[in-house]
Amino acid sequence: MSFSDAPLNALLGRGAVYEGDLSFEGRVRLDGLFRGRIYTDEVLEIGPEGCVEGEVDAAIVVLAGQVEGTLNVRDHLLVQATAHVRGHVRAARIEVRPGARFAATLDVGQEPQE
Repeated sequence: MSFSDAPLNALLGRGAVYEGDLSFEGRVRLDGLFRGRIYTDEVLEIGPEGCVEGEVDAAIVVLAGQVEGTLNVRDHLLVQATAHVRGHVRAARIEVRPGARFAATLDVGQEPQE
């Protein structure tokens, strides 16, 4: 089963702005703007128009949009060609598609520590 085959539990829609702390189970897709902290032991999918300003701590992240801040990925980070990352990234494993943009420090290879 690929990351996107898991059932979608919630969609934070395009054009919307969310602020605060978010924790969830399952797979959630973000297509709007989120400011704050996101935590999950499962899958966060950030669509091409999605943007996170703040901190993400997740088991799996599929990133096609933007992250500005800290990105802690405990299992697998998939960075699509449309992604833009600015800040600090820690990931156990990372897969980057050609075209992705990084303006970030990057620590890869072991589970991120808090």
